[in-house]
Amino acid sequence: MQLEHPYLSRMPSRDEEQRALELHARATVVDTCGAIPPGSGGSLDESIALLRLGGVDCVGMTLSAEEHDQRAAMDQIIFWNRNIRKHSEDLVKATCADDIRQAKEDGRIAVYYLFQNAKPFGDDPGNVELFKDMGVVSSAITYNKRNFLGDGCAEPEDSGISTIGREMIAEMNRVGMLVDLSHGGKRTQLTAAQASISAPYFSHNNCYSVFGNRRNATDQTMQVVADKGGMMSTMPLEINHDPEATVANMVDHLMHTLDIFGPNGAGICTDFPKGRRSVYETAYIDQEGYLNIQYDGTLYVKRMKWEGPGCLQTPPWYPYAEGVKSYEGLPNITRELVLRGVEDSTIVAALGENFIDLMSRVVG
Repeated sequence: MQLEHPYLSRMPSRDEEQRALELHARATVVDTCGAIPPGSGGSLDESIALLRLGGVDCVGMTLSAEEHDQRAAMDQIIFWNRNIRKHSEDLVKATCADDIRQAKEDGRIAVYYLFQNAKPFGDDPGNVELFKDMGVVSSAITYNKRNFLGDGCAEPEDSGISTIGREMIAEMNRVGMLVDLSHGGKRTQLTAAQASISAPYFSHNNCYSVFGNRRNATDQTMQVVADKGGMMSTMPLEINHDPEATVANMVDHLMHTLDIFGPNGAGICTDFPKGRRSVYETAYIDQEGYLNIQYDGTLYVKRMKWEGPGCLQTPPWYPYAEGVKSYEGLPNITRELVLRGVEDSTIVAALGENFIDLMSRVVG
């Protein structure tokens, strides 16, 4: 059927549009895995303007993924501490749930730090507390490949978490750091979720039963996370086989998340660290097949082996859903939820309150 709107399942009525705009403005909108990439001269002004256009109140800032070891992760903390201080009229570093609520009240955007890979912890659980004291509130077990803790989603063996992984998760539980299952292999996600005493979560993931690729989470693991009081934030990537997937297709995953987790377990994210123009406009694939990205505006890194679904061979490198290609389009998620008949309280919860509640329970 031909859609009346290029991004949504149908064109909203005037009342639906008004309702969506009011809900988005009222909500505390949290992108649980996003970015504020620097522009020319290291300025964040352009990114902050886009965040405000999208009504974003809080961003989970990725400081470490596949490419960062302990020293590089510390450098990122220094870099972003300095940037947030420089832009303190608009940004504030958040290390607890109340910081996010206060930022909303003050008209500023909260930024909390997360790792997409526990690689900076090495094989010493003592490093968890070290980075927690530096302001890191969330860490994934692993990125696409294997580390000391477990196997990523690109590992063919998918052996689950290791003994060190269990010790590291126990330490994360002790100090109050969120255990993120994103990017883990299927067994790694499941065994990590089972091992965590505190509620685990997915900072950026989608549903395997909706689109069966290596990145997405199975219903079994999602149910374990739900039973422990965790949540999952769906993203505008890894949606389906269509390179021109839309925000409506993204919300298909969010609706399935609601089916399993209920109204208190769904969230949203963009996974924009890889996809903003200021990041990828100078990217290139080298002769060894690695994508080199100017990740933080200051340096090139070898991002990942260029293979598997969800990747393009030319810019913009990652096919974000039509309608959510930048922060300006984030209200389209709210519009689509309104069109699906989702209750107002559930929409507001999914836009941010569910994550704030999880952070309050686990981190403080």
